[in-house]
Amino acid sequence: MSEQYLVTVVVPTHNRSKYAIPCVKSLLEIQSDRLQVVVHDTSTDGCELAVWAATQDDPRLIYVHWKSRLSMTENHERAIALADGKYVCLIGDDDTVSEKIIEAAVYAESHNIEMLTPQVKAFYYWPDFRTKFYGAAHAGRIYLESFAGNCVKHDVSTRLDEALHQACQGTDALPKLYHGLVKRTLLDELRARSGRVFYGTSPDMSASVSLAIIGRSYTLIDFPFTMPGGGGGSNSGRSAMGKHKGDLKSDPHMKPFTDLQWPAELPMFFSVETVWAHAAWATLEGLNDEARQKQFNLARLYALCLFYHRDYAKEIFSARRAAQEKGSTQVGVVRMASELMTVVTRYALTRFKRLLKPNASNGREVVAVVDDVYLARQALDARLAAGLVGAQICASPTSTTQRAE
Repeated sequence: MSEQYLVTVVVPTHNRSKYAIPCVKSLLEIQSDRLQVVVHDTSTDGCELAVWAATQDDPRLIYVHWKSRLSMTENHERAIALADGKYVCLIGDDDTVSEKIIEAAVYAESHNIEMLTPQVKAFYYWPDFRTKFYGAAHAGRIYLESFAGNCVKHDVSTRLDEALHQACQGTDALPKLYHGLVKRTLLDELRARSGRVFYGTSPDMSASVSLAIIGRSYTLIDFPFTMPGGGGGSNSGRSAMGKHKGDLKSDPHMKPFTDLQWPAELPMFFSVETVWAHAAWATLEGLNDEARQKQFNLARLYALCLFYHRDYAKEIFSARRAAQEKGSTQVGVVRMASELMTVVTRYALTRFKRLLKPNASNGREVVAVVDDVYLARQALDARLAAGLVGAQICASPTSTTQRAE
């Protein structure tokens, strides 16, 4: 592939034109010929996105309408393969990026950084977003936390060990392709090694684990050059309403995975915790990393599932028995009790911190209230251009290498 573009932003989507059109508009409005936008659309509805894309006369846009249902992972795989940029950034169809992403990529290129991961400091909630506790209080809001612009280099092996100890419950300790910048050559290396980039049921988790295995280091930057969005129809929206779980065969997220292989050691139901765990487990298996697979903290996973999903206790204890039968020594009664205590304690601390800041913003700045992510990107970039402290890439002292504690 050529490297005509410095950055490719990749957007897989399915039957969500109301989110995807403002998302893609927000990207194409960024005035840079170094930016490419790739959209891979598996919509089977009226597909307003396809109609809108046909009216766009912008050579930076690659739009593909795949007219049959694919799993989320396969949709992401096909989408990422279309990227031409030196750096690739994967986002959801209700997300966006700042125009500062070009500046971030220039910094990464000039410092020979293979993976540049931003801390999540900006977030947009679509007007249809609701939560069990705050109702519509977040609707339409752009939140921005304080940031310093500094960079810290991390050892990926150490960070992956920490993530495995936490049962891979989130990607914050890891390099990110989803809302991060990754050199395309690393993705090519993954394909050469195993024929694919993504495994399992969560592409963002899978990519983070894969990159932590093949990479040497990544740089964490305290700067919001991307902005995740939360749509009411998204998985984050389902999670906020406590509806992000179900049966593996009937859940709409899981049904397209027609050849799904689910290890007996993982509780057989759909939830945030089990999907993240499955993606990490499948990635370690796909990359033949048996040593790290043995490090995966199954006891922490079972404790989390018991605390948040007691209605699936049968599936949880069945998975624990399977792990014991396969020789796991980490899921004994004492270890399980210790992990459950850790989960309960962390939950209590989180709730206590929320009581200290009981409003929906939780101490964050509300930049604006807008109707979609197209307007949200404009508002964020206007705020970043307004002389904020740290509004320059790596404005603070020289980057240092840190190891996870």
